[in-house]
Amino acid sequence: MSRDVVLQQLDERLAAYLAEAERLRAEAERITELLAVCEAELERLVTARQVVGELPAVHVAAAVPDRPALPAPRTGSAEVREIGQDAAAPFAEEVLKVLAGHAGPVRCRQVAEGLGLEITARNVERVRQRLKKAAAAGVVVKTPGGLFTLARVSAAAGG
Repeated sequence: MSRDVVLQQLDERLAAYLAEAERLRAEAERITELLAVCEAELERLVTARQVVGELPAVHVAAAVPDRPALPAPRTGSAEVREIGQDAAAPFAEEVLKVLAGHAGPVRCRQVAEGLGLEITARNVERVRQRLKKAAAAGVVVKTPGGLFTLARVSAAAGG
């Protein structure tokens, strides 16, 4: 191999590695920017959690005492009978027990955690569907923000 051929191959490799190094520097800059955004959001969330954690626990039903009790579901409807059968299932009972353990509205993910489930989209969605059925039956209230809480039961409806 001649000296000129070796120099040409070295120049080609040099150009390729210079281009790759420049591409990697640009990628590193992009990742640094993403990391800064992520760290800023993380700091904001930690602060928010600390502030909310310092607030006194207040049950939503107690905070809004004039909220009317929800009417009892009509037991004659086929839909409510089907939901009632589902609500009698052990999983549904456990979901309601976990929900009852919280002072206010909670996210489906928190209920799934309370059940000891692995936090996967499938498990969280399973809990969400159970809570939606319970809300349709009048056992649970779904808030506009997608949170769930137990329905307030009046003395007449409790018996």
